[in-house]
Amino acid sequence: MNAPQTLPSAETALTAIRAALAGPMNWPKMEHFTPEARLGTDLGLDSVALLTLVLALEEAGIKMPEAAFDQAPGLTVQALADLLAGIAPVAEEPVDIKVHCVVSCLCQAVKDAGGMDHRPLYLGLWDGQVVVDDRARLSYHAVGIDHGFYLHWAERLFGLKVTRWYDDTASKAENLARLQGLLAAWRPGDFIMPMVDMFLLPQRDNKFTQDPFPHYALVQPGPDPAHWQMRDPDYRWEGALPAADLTRAFLRETVAGGFAFSSHGLHPPAPGVIAQMFRAVFDAGRYPLIEALRAILDAHETRLPRADLEPALRELPVIAIRKYAYEHGLAIFGDIEGADWDAFEEACERIAALHGGFALVQRRAVAFARGGGADDLAQARAELDRLEALERGVKATLHDWFTRWEARQGQ
Repeated sequence: MNAPQTLPSAETALTAIRAALAGPMNWPKMEHFTPEARLGTDLGLDSVALLTLVLALEEAGIKMPEAAFDQAPGLTVQALADLLAGIAPVAEEPVDIKVHCVVSCLCQAVKDAGGMDHRPLYLGLWDGQVVVDDRARLSYHAVGIDHGFYLHWAERLFGLKVTRWYDDTASKAENLARLQGLLAAWRPGDFIMPMVDMFLLPQRDNKFTQDPFPHYALVQPGPDPAHWQMRDPDYRWEGALPAADLTRAFLRETVAGGFAFSSHGLHPPAPGVIAQMFRAVFDAGRYPLIEALRAILDAHETRLPRADLEPALRELPVIAIRKYAYEHGLAIFGDIEGADWDAFEEACERIAALHGGFALVQRRAVAFARGGGADDLAQARAELDRLEALERGVKATLHDWFTRWEARQGQ
């Protein structure tokens, strides 16, 4: 029988956090370190830095609960110390799902039109496009990523016609003038969707704390010309931000993109079109994120510097959250408020376990990158095998529910 873990005092935990950041991590923002500093916004710890902190704390004999990792960026140093000491329990709160910024913005127009189910546009995002570059780094964003698939299905499903107003051949100043022209002509029901770098919007907390952080959001003019209204459906936030800050975030060289559309004249999706989209996206035997991670682990074990594995997985949390799109698919095809409720709850637990497993893969990979042994890499690979089996079961459930739903449509 395992002995219960001895918890540190809050003072010991806080001292260990400070020592890890100031010592082996050599964190550049230690001048902002106070008990009241937030780990994400104030100290700038992104997902990889948090994993490094977790490993450093483990080496000091302090273990962070698995469920606490997702909450860590929004915690203060003192709140994390209290949690590690067992003074404050891990909060039980629903996962704030950030599935895909482009699709979330398109769906906002559908929601605003009223009376329509926007969820079909999320079909397939569980296997959404990921990029692995020539240095075996994973990324959710890259120059040339094409959102045309979802623009096409937005029109097929809802009649949503999307125009790309950003011109890659024009200068930043010219594209800013296009954006300002759209804002000057804005009317209710219009949607202007520029790409901005969220890192330059410190007013907008986000759990990933990435630099850069390319992100699509919606903007419109407000009553004060010095402020624009920002609607960020993916983060379920809206409010006024200084136009100068949004302009700077739009002009940064790390971002390039912009679309426009309207909620006028939309129609509900026909069941036949939903079925066509599902067939277009569903592949029971393909696991692109898991396959990409296996390739990245292999590359950094055999031909690339081990230390580079840590930044190579920096954006995994941004991509892993897409697995919650399975919930949207199940909700479309099942009676989740009736006969399928229990089965839906069980499937959601599997989806949450699938999402959470990627954090364990990243943790073991970071341990290997920091000089750990072959067993760390073996554990990461074993976890990927487990996740593939788990995802295979989720896909089987989803396909069964789709088949049943489609049969009902023909009755």
